Amino acid sequence: MSDDLAVDVQGVSKVFADDKGREVHALRDVTFQVRRSEIVALTGRSGCGKTTLLRIIMGLEHPTSGTVKVDGEPVHGCGPNRGIVFQNAELLPWRTALANVEFGLEARGLPKAERRAAAERAIELVGLTQAANRRPHELSGGMRQRVGIARALAIDPAVLLMDEPFSALDAQTREKMQAELLEIHERTGKTIIFVSHDIDESVLLADRVVTLVPDPGRVHGVLDTAFGRSTSIDERRGSAEFAQRRHELLQLVHGREIRQQDGVSA
Repeated sequence: MSDDLAVDVQGVSKVFADDKGREVHALRDVTFQVRRSEIVALTGRSGCGKTTLLRIIMGLEHPTSGTVKVDGEPVHGCGPNRGIVFQNAELLPWRTALANVEFGLEARGLPKAERRAAAERAIELVGLTQAANRRPHELSGGMRQRVGIARALAIDPAVLLMDEPFSALDAQTREKMQAELLEIHERTGKTIIFVSHDIDESVLLADRVVTLVPDPGRVHGVLDTAFGRSTSIDERRGSAEFAQRRHELLQLVHGREIRQQDGVSA
């Protein structure tokens, strides 16, 4: 594994048994790599196995075949070199924002002073210092999701995994959170892999987009969507490059259907 690679997914397949005992092929022979400090989006139509793939990288599920390595080490379960942010933050309602961020650090057995300091750094990173002592019901949807991101960052993972982290938010809050994610990436240099159904979001945030197609889930193509690091999200959104890359990604995501309509096998 090259020194600049953070994640190496090789030949990953996943087979489930449905409630009638029949085999369901969720993923087949998925292969791609993610470089250090890169942002990569996983996108594609419903049922192509994006979330399953993310959970396998996290170690929450095991592949039927194939391997995943993070920093050159095989993934055999969850580990501190990976943090995950779910679609909904799933915060503990009786804990403050800061105490929720500390939760993962407690599970690792860190001393109280050390975990408090790490949690405070993570809370500051997502801009919630003033709300650190509020409980979840006192926070907006965007603020709760920031707490979820801070909780994942507090353990200082090498790779941050995100499963449609902004899909439950209203459009205005979602745009704000997208910009904040780029700012967090600028400050931390974390490797980020995120799942998104949103074409615009994938193009705006990712350096590369891995597209998958279903039945079974497999890689259909990889699109380079990188903007300059100093380019703001508003500049990206208004650029000719964004329009072109958006068109190219739409073709990749829907290309299989288009080619079949044209009579050409995918």
